[in-house]
This record gives sequence, structure tokens and C-alpha cells, in this order.
Amino acid sequence: MAFMEAPGGDGEFTVYVKYNAKAGRWYTKDDQPNATEFEVVNMTAVFDIPNLKTGWFLFQAGSAPDKAINPQLAAWGPKPSDAHKRGFQINLFSDKNLLGVREFASTAGSVIEAMNGLYDAWLAAPEAAQGKLPVVKCAGVLPVTGKHGVNYAPVLEIVAWVDRPAQLGEVAAKAVTGPAAAAPVAGPAVHAPPPVQAQAPVQAPPPVLAHAGVEF
Repeated sequence: MAFMEAPGGDGEFTVYVKYNAKAGRWYTKDDQPNATEFEVVNMTAVFDIPNLKTGWFLFQAGSAPDKAINPQLAAWGPKPSDAHKRGFQINLFSDKNLLGVREFASTAGSVIEAMNGLYDAWLAAPEAAQGKLPVVKCAGVLPVTGKHGVNYAPVLEIVAWVDRPAQLGEVAAKAVTGPAAAAPVAGPAVHAPPPVQAQAPVQAPPPVLAHAGVEF
């Protein structure tokens, strides 16, 4: 059961972490004015799936994304413009790899599919019912060939479970609170550019650094 079909701000500003599908790499920056982006070579972090949000997003270079967040995962509001796309937003936490809490959002079909798989794994895990959060690692990438060339979908794996970090705050009243609250998202699907040729997972070029054990 996926949380959504692949394809104005709310609350306080959170520094982003982003995934570049063309390069198969993750980037973030320090929480300082005029900070420079840097590559996250070990993308391992706690994913706050119970507070996952869906909505309409418009990403434009040089400006903050325009968002219309849904009141609930499966309750879609009106599309603000033709340029907005269905997407998701979730907070991640890692002092070691991300320098704290970072907001991850995307409208890319390949990324949404990866998150759908992670969401389903979370739903099926008994640890989720116990209120624990997954520590998720990007174990590699999956090359996806379409009309715009090759993109790389992240391969997201749950490698550990932890109690909710204080840095992520509480579970929002309208957020997903566990497997019983999950529901698929209604509405037309937005798919990755066809045709798609699935291949075995490989590391992004250059390869993502591998680490022994779980580091976050």
C-alpha cells in the first residue's frame, strides 16, 4: 500500500536535503546564511514517516518552493496551478550526516516510488507499531532510462530502529500515527517518463562511500 501515486509553505523553515536524480547524489547545507551546499556521502538518517506530508509543489530555481500541503495524506486539495506537481515532504534527522534536522521533498516519480517502497516497509514492521522510527540508508541507486536519458532512483533501506529523537518533535495530530491510519492516495497517477527499463541496483557514479555499521 503506497502512500501516494507517483507522478505556500507551512510552519517554520527547515534547511533542506535534496536528491539529484541525474547524478544519483544527495546534497544539503549548514544552517547559516549564505551557506554552500555540500554532498552527503553517507545518506543515513532517521526518517519521520509518521509526520510524512503530501501536497502540490512547485520548485523553481532561486526561490523557495511553493507548497499546498494536504490536510491529510489521502485528502488532496485543489491544484494551485498547472505547473504544480504531486509530491511529498518529510523531515530527516542526523547530526553526523545532515548536521541536524533537514526537510526532504520531491515530485520526481522515481523518488516517489522509492519512498512508496520505504513507506510500505515501515507499515509492515512491528517496530512502527511500537512508536519507533526507521533509520534509513541510501544503499545505492537504480538507473532508470526514459525519454530524457538516464536518471537514478535512490534505493532506500531500513537498517535500524530508534526511539523518536527529541529533535524531530512530536507526531502531529493529523499525521500518520501507525499502520492502521494508512490509506492510499486518490487521484490520477503521475508516472516517471516512459519507457522505463529497470536494472539491478548499482552505486551512483562516483560510488557512494560505504561505512561499516549504522552511522547517523
